[in-house]
Amino acid sequence: MSKKQSGLEAESIPLLKRIGSRSLRVPGSKSLTLRAMVLGALGAGRSVLSSPLEADDTLTLAEALQAIGVGVKWTPTKLVLHGVDGKPRHGASVNLGAGGTPSRMMIAIGALSEEPITVDGDSRMRSRPVGELTTFLSTLQASCDSDSLPVTVSKGGCNGGTLDIPVTKSSQFVSALMLIAPFLNGGLTLRCQKPMTSYPYIELTNETLNTFGVSASLNVQDDIIEIVVPETRISHRELDIEPDASSAVYFAAIATIHQGMSVTLEGMSLDSTQPDMEAIRKLGDAGALLEQLDSGVKVTGTGTVQSFGELDASGFPDASLCLAAVAAFADGPSRIYGLETLPIKESDRIEVMAKSLALAGCGVASSDSDLRISPIASDVLPIAIDPMGDHRIAMSMAVLGTKRGHVSIVDPQCVSKSYPTFWKDLRKIYEGKEES
Repeated sequence: MSKKQSGLEAESIPLLKRIGSRSLRVPGSKSLTLRAMVLGALGAGRSVLSSPLEADDTLTLAEALQAIGVGVKWTPTKLVLHGVDGKPRHGASVNLGAGGTPSRMMIAIGALSEEPITVDGDSRMRSRPVGELTTFLSTLQASCDSDSLPVTVSKGGCNGGTLDIPVTKSSQFVSALMLIAPFLNGGLTLRCQKPMTSYPYIELTNETLNTFGVSASLNVQDDIIEIVVPETRISHRELDIEPDASSAVYFAAIATIHQGMSVTLEGMSLDSTQPDMEAIRKLGDAGALLEQLDSGVKVTGTGTVQSFGELDASGFPDASLCLAAVAAFADGPSRIYGLETLPIKESDRIEVMAKSLALAGCGVASSDSDLRISPIASDVLPIAIDPMGDHRIAMSMAVLGTKRGHVSIVDPQCVSKSYPTFWKDLRKIYEGKEES
């Protein structure tokens, strides 16, 4: 499927013609791997993560954790962490590249370190907001020398307490605070103003804390959500990382838009609490048949792709891009809203996705928080999509290409941020391989 496009590497996405049954297992959840890595690294003893995601974001976080004294060892199927018992052994200067979540996590970890930790990233990350997080840490008496990357963080009193949190630009700020809270004197109580940004990811962080033995709790009240994370000494853990719903949604979407195509997502459950599993469930509303099997979730295209109508995607904004690709083949227009976090991601995802869909022949309108999509109506001419280095755009437009044909994706290696084997797995769909 690979080829050269105007001197650059590109991945061609021809029309998918071999319709049938496929089965594959996507890599481990990025969100769960990152959260478990932080808790395993900051805890005491040896923690083992089975089937973790090994991709750009997790590899750069592992290097950063190693730089502050955490023992890190990758094997073909596991990640072993020897934790620092809440006390990073030394400071460091770390660069997390394009990793938004890893960068915010490392900034928060700096509040625990006796020696300064400097966190930097690529040019895009230097323009993405971290000021809210550094303000929160300063309230906890940590010292932060900037409100953008690079930022150097030094430990203060390492005391917890109560913080009033306004509506934030990113849920990652709140998750980062929750992950260091067990190691603060007295723990931490966060009184978060409603509506919380990407609240399902806060629930996922809370669940991960519980998995590591922390009695963290969420208390939903009229105007606020109170998060209580008590001081807790975390010891070694062994846990399995679920397959990533954020990666599985692309193959569920391919099945949805092709009549008679079935894809079984091995190891997955429709009851998973991963936020992007809700996007997969929404494909059922659009016409796909979803079945829970012992082996995983089976998604089958029925020949009907219904409009999403007015779809609130605030709980799964990243996966909304894939649903937008599905909407290109629906029986009517769709509006996907609740996307306020997307303009400050790896790209301005609303702008880049809108341009990509329009190039593919859709009618598109957008704002800074929604996408309005009319199905493809124009003649199908060959197009090249530049995802602007954004893995989610590249994979979403690849889904569209399987039905439209004549699509190529420039800079296909950008998928390495979250799913290095995406193109290999997509080939299995084209070639009809039944096993992952």
